[in-house]
Amino acid sequence: MSLSPDNGMSPDEMRTRLEEIDSRIHKALIERAALEAGQSAGQNSELPLFRPERDADQIRQLVERHSGPLPLAALEQIWRDIICACTNLGADTAVYLDGTAELIEMLDLARFYFGFSVELVPASDASDVVGAVSDTAGDLGIIALNDRAELPWWRGLSETGARVRARLPFVVLDERPADLPALVLARDDRLVDTADVAVYDARWSDRLPGKLMDQGIEVLSFFRSANGVDALLAISGELTEEDVKTACIAAGAEPDVLRCVGGYAAPIDGENDQEDAFESTEPSGPGEGEPQE
Repeated sequence: MSLSPDNGMSPDEMRTRLEEIDSRIHKALIERAALEAGQSAGQNSELPLFRPERDADQIRQLVERHSGPLPLAALEQIWRDIICACTNLGADTAVYLDGTAELIEMLDLARFYFGFSVELVPASDASDVVGAVSDTAGDLGIIALNDRAELPWWRGLSETGARVRARLPFVVLDERPADLPALVLARDDRLVDTADVAVYDARWSDRLPGKLMDQGIEVLSFFRSANGVDALLAISGELTEEDVKTACIAAGAEPDVLRCVGGYAAPIDGENDQEDAFESTEPSGPGEGEPQE
């Protein structure tokens, strides 16, 4: 039923109709929370608190079925609040924030994606975030993505410690709130690397190969020193490590170090039509593939 001013409804009828809708929404939220709580109890809390693959699937479905005047970013935030509130995510979880980024932007980002019940802990820099997440299973970290990093913080990522688990923003929209590019870190053995995009720590003793973009490799961040260059790379999760090494060689040089440090669900373009919404944004290189001085 249309609720536009010209639908023939009086203000009282409109108010009654809205109250009926609000009541249905409230009852549905109560039912959803009860189901989520029952599932967690039935699993004896074996499900990880942070489930990026599940969350990504839910947001994709949300985008696919969305229509009408409600802004997609607003709907995404509402849905993420529901996801956080209906799980025990906020119970014992701290989210560590990269101190090299603007604090206000980091707080907005954390609240948008993880709600108001989690503890937010500012860290001095990205390396401190990696260390804090590595020390405690269940805690999360958010690191702002900069083309040129102050330090190669991703060297601290490991199979038994913190790993990249998500990329933000997930729904890419023009002039959206909480649009700071960032990565989410988590340490949880129950999370598996089945992501659309794999993330690699790569190091060269010389310079970064000039044609990484041509091989479908995105440079998320890099750090240049007198000893060479470190880079954080993103590439299709369908490729093996050997495939990635071959792609780097084809781009110009084999890395001295290459190791997978996580992955994430590919962000989706929220500006596209619904039928195109699931054409995920593909990894792409930074211009010429070689970050310029």
